[in-house]
Amino acid sequence: MEEKFKNLSELLGQNGKVEENPKSLKRKEEIFFHELVTYLCQIEAAGAVLSQIGVSFEKYDNPFSKSLEMLMNKHYGEMKTAIIMWWVFDSLTPEGDVYPLIDEDGKKHIIKTPTQLYKFIKRYDGK
Repeated sequence: MEEKFKNLSELLGQNGKVEENPKSLKRKEEIFFHELVTYLCQIEAAGAVLSQIGVSFEKYDNPFSKSLEMLMNKHYGEMKTAIIMWWVFDSLTPEGDVYPLIDEDGKKHIIKTPTQLYKFIKRYDGK
């Protein structure tokens, strides 16, 4: 017996509309964010290793970083991008601790993970 699969358009008709679940969209955005931050952290780690052994790559890294920042500005906006870039590239002390991020109300936030960072920048949605 041969199975016949129907297309959604056959089941719903010509005027049928399929929309993605908002939870699914939110989850995809969070996964994208985590992957982006992971890659940025890898860039930072490689740069730190190279600079410790005396390899200067700033001439090549700066246009690359600037390009990423420009794309992130388009996707996240300037404020969120600034927070993300600070967290990835400047949030660690020389001893390896995390500098606190002080919000506009003067409250200190210690952000140690990409998940915490994601939740922190979500507060600026629509601003």
